[in-house]
Amino acid sequence: MFPPPTATNQSAPTNIRFSHYRRLPGATIATLVLASVLAGCGKADVAAPTIRLALAYKITPGGGTDIDVYSGDIHARYEVDHAFRVGGKIARRLVDAGATVKRGQPLAELDPQDVKLAADAARSQVTAQQTEADFADAELKRYRDLFTKGFISQSALDQKINVANAARARLDAQKATANLSVNQAGYATLVAQTDGVVTQVTAEAGQVVAQGQAVLKVANPSELELAIAIPESRIGDFRGANLKRPIRVHLWSKPEIFYAGKVREVSGAADAVSRTYAVRIAISVGKDEKDLIGLGMSAFAAFVGSDAPGAFAVPLSALYAKGSEVGVWQIATDGKVALKSVTVIQYRETNALVTSAQIKPGDMIVAAGVQKLRDGEIVKPLIDPAVKGDGKVAYYPNSTPTAPGAPRLASATETATR
Repeated sequence: MFPPPTATNQSAPTNIRFSHYRRLPGATIATLVLASVLAGCGKADVAAPTIRLALAYKITPGGGTDIDVYSGDIHARYEVDHAFRVGGKIARRLVDAGATVKRGQPLAELDPQDVKLAADAARSQVTAQQTEADFADAELKRYRDLFTKGFISQSALDQKINVANAARARLDAQKATANLSVNQAGYATLVAQTDGVVTQVTAEAGQVVAQGQAVLKVANPSELELAIAIPESRIGDFRGANLKRPIRVHLWSKPEIFYAGKVREVSGAADAVSRTYAVRIAISVGKDEKDLIGLGMSAFAAFVGSDAPGAFAVPLSALYAKGSEVGVWQIATDGKVALKSVTVIQYRETNALVTSAQIKPGDMIVAAGVQKLRDGEIVKPLIDPAVKGDGKVAYYPNSTPTAPGAPRLASATETATR
């Protein structure tokens, strides 16, 4: 412990001053420290607020509402299975798959030996029956002379008349059989029943086929159709007057080109396995465009427009759910975002069909990273060419290279929340 202060003790004043500082209130010390800190901060620059990059989507009237898409493949309206009308062994196949054929052109041939022998046997039967018929006629003539002279009765004459008539009838039947055998000899050559393209070959030379067994399939490409499958929940939209929206048919190889379509046929019963209904959509193709569409190509039908007035589509990543309310972040001209309420009509695979009284055509909304935004926050909008908002029929733009420096759709969330 410190000694009591005396006149000769030089350290006393120091001890007194130390004790005085120890007795200062704690609040006073804290105030002095805070003032020193604030004074130091006042000399530094204040950091500017961070402006986030946001992937933007522009609203257009009806934009994206034409994305009721059903995939399928191209078929000819008339596809005919070609088969021999008689059984036998295939001697030659004259065409391959993909060959263009004309009506009446030979496609394949059977071994003609068996049908030729059958035709020869039928001709011999006709000759034999002709001899019997001639003999019956001669007998009838002699009996008529005897009846005239009174040597035989009417009953005997009637018997010979019946024999002659029966022989003549058997001759006619044998001639018909012979004609059939001759025709069957001609059936040994399979000919095309229509102009078209050979799309399938199911038999080869040397194979024994039965009567009516399909050997080739020939499709007439003059009338093309898209074959699609419709789920049970949507079949009512395709029957009769219910189908009001125009149809565009796009090839996956050239999605930027479309052809007008019309529903021609709807199956009356669902498939037993997939529980879907088969639908055929007739395609209107010009003469100069037929070379662009090949049988079997992958395509999809897009149903244009929406039954809901004022509806438009937005990316699923643009929707912000807060409780039971769903909205989108609208980007003002100064970059500030504001949450606007929307009503979701239908959720789709990549977008949602919505209506809103607070969003109008031409507005920009945030397309990704919406969970990171706050009302009034300032963002810098970026337009990704992969996000379609121009009202055209949307398609997968993966085949179109993204412009250098443009944000990638795959990293849109990362870009918006950076």
